Amino acid sequence: MKVDADFALEYPDGDPIAAEALATLVRTGEAMYAEIERAMLASFGEPQSVLNSLAVIDGAETALTPSQIGERTLTSSGTMTGTLDALEYNGWVQRIPNPDDRRSVLIEITDEGKAIADRFLPGIRRLEKALLAELTSTERSTLLKLLAKALGSAASVAAADPIPLEGRRNRLR
Repeated sequence: MKVDADFALEYPDGDPIAAEALATLVRTGEAMYAEIERAMLASFGEPQSVLNSLAVIDGAETALTPSQIGERTLTSSGTMTGTLDALEYNGWVQRIPNPDDRRSVLIEITDEGKAIADRFLPGIRRLEKALLAELTSTERSTLLKLLAKALGSAASVAAADPIPLEGRRNRLR
C-alpha cells in the first residue's frame, strides 16, 4: 500500500513509512497464508488447521490430549473437536482412552497419518522456499531479524494498556 504524498500533513501524529510497512506486512502475511492454504487443499483436501494439527501430533514424542494440541496450534476447544474429527475421519489419527483421566482421550497418529506427514511437511519446506525465492539468503536472515524486532514491539504494545485510537487529522480535501 502506498500512502498519499500528503499523509504527514493529514495525520501529523502518524508516520507514512510505518503505515505502508504495516499494511504491506499484513498483506504479505495474508497472501502467504492463502497460498499455503491453497496448496494444502489442493494436495490433501484439508485446510491448514487440520494439517497443522497433524504436524503437531506427528512431532510429539507421545500421544497428546486435545487441549495440548489446541494449545500448540492456538486453536479453541470447539474448533479442535472438529479438527480431530476430520483427522480421525481421514484415518490419520485415533482417539484412545487416557489412562490417567477416564474423562479424557489421547490423540495418537496412525501409520497413514505418519505417511501423510512425511509427504506434507517436506512439501511445506519447498513452498516456504518458493515463497521467499526472490530474497537472497542474507535478505531472508535480515527479514527474520526485522520481523523479530517487529514482533517484540507488538508484544510490548500488547502488554500495555490499549493505545487509544484517537489523534489529530487535518482534512485536506
